Amino acid sequence: MAKSKKGTQTKQNIISTAKILFYENGYNKTGIQDIADRANVKLGTITYYYKKKDEMISDIYNVFFLALYEYVSSVSENLNLYTKYCYALVLYYEIILNDEHNRTLYYEVLVKDVNPHGANISKTMNRSCLDFLNKNYIEADLEVISRSEYGARKELFIDYYEKNIRFTNRAMVYFLVRNLFRLMNLDGEMIENTIQQGFDFSNANKPDHIKFLI
Repeated sequence: MAKSKKGTQTKQNIISTAKILFYENGYNKTGIQDIADRANVKLGTITYYYKKKDEMISDIYNVFFLALYEYVSSVSENLNLYTKYCYALVLYYEIILNDEHNRTLYYEVLVKDVNPHGANISKTMNRSCLDFLNKNYIEADLEVISRSEYGARKELFIDYYEKNIRFTNRAMVYFLVRNLFRLMNLDGEMIENTIQQGFDFSNANKPDHIKFLI
């Protein structure tokens, strides 16, 4: 038990340190050795838990989204799965876009194609959402949705970050969330209404205790 607790603490130390360095220096200028040095652990200890930086990024993204989804669920217990998913996505992108360091990390990860189709919570959530709404689909549909959404999000975010398009942060959030649900072939009016409700929820509820990086 003690060994397991120590291992959990070591892993948490590593990921917490990585988040600080990613925030301070971005993805490109943060190496595994940098994280080991700041966390005061050996390089081999890092690679025991995370073989490469990509795995850290996936962990950070997944844990962040799940914390937001649980937050939405705790604040509004009567919401259905689709609505909670939408609200959590609105919060997710707003927290990332509204902080310069968060935006930079997110941009660099997209440019580098860090684990674009690896294991992540979005595929699970997409499946759950389609099941909840009684939508017919096959496994290939889930893969097409995932790849199409990633490609569109990457191009859109890069253009936004490099100021090739002059969207406000909130407009970007709107288009990113709307694009996903459109690819899932959901009703357009329902999408529009739920995203607006998501913005209303965000205006009224600020999960300041949930951080993307720091």
